[in-house]
Amino acid sequence: MTLMNRLNLHRRAVIAATLVAGIGTAAVLTLARPAEASVSPIGTMATCQASWYGAVGEIPEGWPTASGEPFHRMALKAAHNSFPFGTRVKVTYGSKSVIVTINDRGGFGGARCLDLTYGAFIELANPDLGVINVQYQVL
Repeated sequence: MTLMNRLNLHRRAVIAATLVAGIGTAAVLTLARPAEASVSPIGTMATCQASWYGAVGEIPEGWPTASGEPFHRMALKAAHNSFPFGTRVKVTYGSKSVIVTINDRGGFGGARCLDLTYGAFIELANPDLGVINVQYQVL
């Protein structure tokens, strides 16, 4: 076998291994999504931490969210990792509540599950708090 044939064989093996690894990862990610979406069925109350986004100049007004809907910092909207777009969620902090619609996705960690627009967050608390512990109910 010539050196060129060995190099081509090696390249094909690397490409094949990469494709198999990629397909395996995609399958695992695809299988994980439905389980996440069923965490909070309609009507169930849960507790998590909520943060906010949409400081002046952070995201341009009208910029498309993950759902394709234009971003507006004062809109009563929120980002969640797995709730379907359009899901309405009642978010409560102390004695204050706001109903938001999920129209975006976010990368959250730990107990933080909601990222509220600035407009939604100020209905509940002072934005200087940054992160608050909330109760939420999927409507």
